[in-house]
Order: sequence, then C-alpha cells, then structure tokens
Amino acid sequence: MRNNKPIQVFEHKQLLIGEQGFAKSHWEALGWYNEKHGGQYFSLTPKGVKFNQYVGVIQVGNITIEVLPKISNLVEKGDKAKWQKVLIDMLRVCRWMRVHANDKASLRFKPHNILEAYLELFLQECDTIIHQGLVKKYRSIANNSMALKGKLLFNKQIQENFVHKERFFTRHQVFDRENVFNQILLKALKLIPILSQSPYLKDRVYNLLLAFPELDDVTVSYETFDKLVYDRKTTRYKEAMEIAAMLLLNYRPDISNGQNHVLAILFDMNDLWEEYICQQLIKYKPADWVIRSQNPKPFWKPACNTRFKIVKPDIVIHNQANDSKIIVDTKWKLPTNNIPADADLKQMFVYNEYWLGKNALLLYPHATFTDKPIYIAGEFAKKEKNSTTHACGIMKIAVLDHNNNNLDRTIGSRISNFLEKEKLI
Repeated sequence: MRNNKPIQVFEHKQLLIGEQGFAKSHWEALGWYNEKHGGQYFSLTPKGVKFNQYVGVIQVGNITIEVLPKISNLVEKGDKAKWQKVLIDMLRVCRWMRVHANDKASLRFKPHNILEAYLELFLQECDTIIHQGLVKKYRSIANNSMALKGKLLFNKQIQENFVHKERFFTRHQVFDRENVFNQILLKALKLIPILSQSPYLKDRVYNLLLAFPELDDVTVSYETFDKLVYDRKTTRYKEAMEIAAMLLLNYRPDISNGQNHVLAILFDMNDLWEEYICQQLIKYKPADWVIRSQNPKPFWKPACNTRFKIVKPDIVIHNQANDSKIIVDTKWKLPTNNIPADADLKQMFVYNEYWLGKNALLLYPHATFTDKPIYIAGEFAKKEKNSTTHACGIMKIAVLDHNNNNLDRTIGSRISNFLEKEKLI
C-alpha cells in the first residue's frame, strides 16, 4: 500500500534508513537507479541517501520523496509545506510545469505531492485532446482483405491465399488513430495507476482510457520524442508529450521483484533559479533594455583543432539608451562572509572582458525580505597603473515575498529598479 503523504527532505540533506518509512529495500532501489545515472542526482551513504542540488520528486516503491529547495540551514519542519509550494510555483512560472488558462480546473484536485501535480496537468491535457478528437494519420499496412485495394503482394498472396482465392494480400493505406502520438498518450495513461494511489486520479485515468481505441504498444526512448514532428493537427499534443516524456523516460521498473519501481523527476536548482530570475527580468525590463540568457562567445581554441571552448554568462543586460552592459550570474547558494568564491570572481572578470561590461553582478538568494536588494559593491584591481578596471558586486535578494510565505513575484521589478537607481547600468 502506497503512502500518499510524501517524505519531504531539503536539498543537501540526508535521509536515513528507518526514517519516515524509508526502508532498506528503497535504499537498494535508489542505489540501482543511481548507478544507471552515474550518481548525478544523489549519493548513497552506508545508512541512507544524501541529496545534492537537484530538487523535485522521487517515487520508489510505495513511498514518494520530495526534495525541496532551501536557502540556509535555518529551516524548520513547518517550512516544508511552504517550500513545496514555492518550488511548484517556480516551476510553473518558468513553464517547467505548464499553467492552464482555466485556473478553476486545477482547484478540483489538491495534489499531495509534486508528482501528483504533474499527473493532474497531464490528465487535463489528455482530456482536452480527447474532447477535440484523437488525431488520425495515414499509415501503410499489409494484410488480407476481401477487396483488391492498394498493391498486391504476389509472394504473400501465393503463401496465404493459395486455397482462398476470394482473398487478396495487399499493401495499402489506412486512415486511423494508430500513430505514435496516441500510442505515447495511452502508454503514459496506463502508467499513472502504478504511480499514484489517488482515487481521483485513477478514476480520471479509467474514464479517459474508455475513449481510446485498441492501439499497439510502443517502446519509447529519447529518440522517440526527438523524432516527433508537429504539424497543424498535432501541435495541440506538444504539452502532453512533454509530460509523457518526463514520466516514461524517467520511470525505471523493478524487474527483479516488481515491488520497488523508481520514477525521478528532478531539476537542478541552480538552473531553475537562473531561469526564474531571467524570466522575471524580461517581464519587468525597461523598454531600452535587451536581455539575453546563455549568450555564448568563443573563449579558447587549440592550434590543432577548429573547436572552441566557449564562455556563456547566465544573463547579459544591454541598456541601449547608454550602450552599457551588466553581466548577471545567478548562484543558488550563500557566499561565506559575503565573499564570493575565487572561481566565481575569475568567471565574472572574464565575462566583463569579453562582453565589454563595466559591471558584473553575482546574484544570490536571501532568506529574509527587504524593501530593496542587499548590495555589496566590489571592483577588480587594475591590471596595470593606467589601465581601466571594471566592477563586480554582490546582490542578495529574497525568494519569498514580504509575508515570508509565497514566492516573490516582484523580484524582476525590484532588481531592475535597483540597477537603474544605483546607475549600475
């Protein structure tokens, strides 16, 4: 029997065997999963599992583990529900979890965990697709029929119909719902009752399955989704396909005893923080600003090779009104004693040199809301007596709003206003 209430643990923390229903069999299943993924998402210890910067949800057997973001070690048990909501909201704002126009639809079901929130979104997409009608496509088949249509396959005709002269073995086209888009939807729908014990979600799945014809099973891989070609009729499948890929490609069935299947939907918190800041800056930017993310430039090339090493800052802001630039590099961590790491400072120096920026900004999260961002100015030493130099400051800005309960949706506006007011750009 699956426990609907998830085990919640903060990033960079350890979950020990025996805690909150986490058993040795779960630990062993995670070890197998970890080996398959090169230890990317977490590490195993002799007595448990230690998580790193990846946040999200892991389902192993009958338990669900949510790995939540945190800013500092000063967290309490009651903060977990708050940071679960912050994570879901950040995923939605960044469109890593799709937002539906009809907000009332998402209020029909209160998910117990992040995984169920994704499953609900997938079911909403499937429901919309079915109401609009499952797409039909032409496909070529070879079989016996009572009428001569298409191309007669002579060898097969002799083998199969030597006695039955009234039949024709032909290759011909049919126009039906047997295609990869519908096959993937059906495969993902059938997975949901394995992943969730929610009566609400199961009931919705079974109702949706009634609308599907019998379809061939399809084996999916990353290439399956890469090869999907969307056209006018199938573009409405795109969001459902993204969630289906997330479910099917991250699901690892337990073939040894069938009890501890593993599904992991995890996100690098550094990437999520960067995306959130970038989207909020774009949303609230002044008209004269041009904002680019992950804007690469060649950095180094060996003499014997044409391939470059590149450098790419998180965010480049160009103020076209005065032709100034500022490089923003987001860090989901706290600087020790407000002193950045050497590697981060060297990185920012290179960014300023290559983008001709006079200012750079290391942007960190902050645990407490302040009316304006906390800013600590700093500049690089001059390379030689008469050379020009450029600056690199530290900014710490709250992730939560002034009530300390919800994701701060004004963060882009507050950063932009501060940069303009302080003439940093």
